Amino acid sequence: MEQNSNLKGHPNRFEMEQYILVFIFLIEQRWGYIINKELADDKITTKQWLMMIVIENAFDHDPSMQEVADALSTTHQNVKQLAVRLESRGFIKIERDLHNRRILRLRTTDECRRYWEKRSPEDAKSIISLFKGLEDEEISSLFNIVMKLEKISGNLYNEAKNVKKVN
Repeated sequence: MEQNSNLKGHPNRFEMEQYILVFIFLIEQRWGYIINKELADDKITTKQWLMMIVIENAFDHDPSMQEVADALSTTHQNVKQLAVRLESRGFIKIERDLHNRRILRLRTTDECRRYWEKRSPEDAKSIISLFKGLEDEEISSLFNIVMKLEKISGNLYNEAKNVKKVN
């Protein structure tokens, strides 16, 4: 799909929003494919990769499975499946909460940290390549726009989760 393939003349706001939505999904698919290829030798999926990043960076404590599920906008069951695979590889530990035995907490291991240290130079090159061709000012604008979209999408996601289904 070429960037302006179906937009003729001056599109109105709604037409632009439609295209932005489609292109965000396309970019996500393409980047997912690229990252999966880069992680293939390590036998790690993009979902596992993202979960390790979230566990390591989004919390100042060992998060519960539900906290990770909320951060990833997914289900507890999906997080558990990923966590079990990552634990078998030695990247995380699944541990019972000391105060509430029903809660399972996720903790990254030294093996996980060594993995990221080893990947760091490769990852930097990969990230830079994803944004090649954008000027500093464009990156700054994109960052600000993405932060706004993340907040809006988070609010809409929470609203959708809290709406009771009517049969």
